[in-house]
Amino acid sequence: MGKSTTRFLFGLVVTAVVALLSLYIFQSAWLKWIMGMTSSSQSNGLPTSSTPISGISFPTQPPAAPLNTERQVGNLGITVTGIVSPANHIIGNSNRFNVLEKDEEYLIVYIKTRCVSTSETCHLTEFDFGLESDSGRDYPAELSGNYSDSLKGLFEGGNIPPGQNLGGSLVFIIKKGERGLTLVYPRMFGFGTTAKFLLGK
Repeated sequence: MGKSTTRFLFGLVVTAVVALLSLYIFQSAWLKWIMGMTSSSQSNGLPTSSTPISGISFPTQPPAAPLNTERQVGNLGITVTGIVSPANHIIGNSNRFNVLEKDEEYLIVYIKTRCVSTSETCHLTEFDFGLESDSGRDYPAELSGNYSDSLKGLFEGGNIPPGQNLGGSLVFIIKKGERGLTLVYPRMFGFGTTAKFLLGK
């Protein structure tokens, strides 16, 4: 590498260092000036508002509803009317596709849904519901079609005409010994209002 190239590179490095130092000094001076202006405006008695901002509210999640208490989410009114836990004696061998593990059991949740709207059809399925537990586990509702051959009154969901009701039972497979079980609607993507129902276990 020639002497001219070395000098050129050295000059670039020196120029870059000087530019960075100048930028740092300028930013520091600018920040001190801004802070000085702010403090002087406050000391000069310029008006500052201490009035709280009104008209802005953040929605709070209501507590989990007990049995036979309706919660409304959008155009849907949902009520949990009963639970059976464990429900192994009701399910029996009706599940053709899943075999319970030794640490699992069935749970049945009876629900009633109501299309609150007077003009629009409501739609939901069993997959819109889930269970949460104190352990942090999340359980999806089982596919009703897996049990429909031998179990009657399962909640299969679908369209609910305005002002009409649709009820039935949801089937869950949960770990034995779960506590603090809560039914949740909607189970996924509940960015708006979410309804929760305390199952008392």
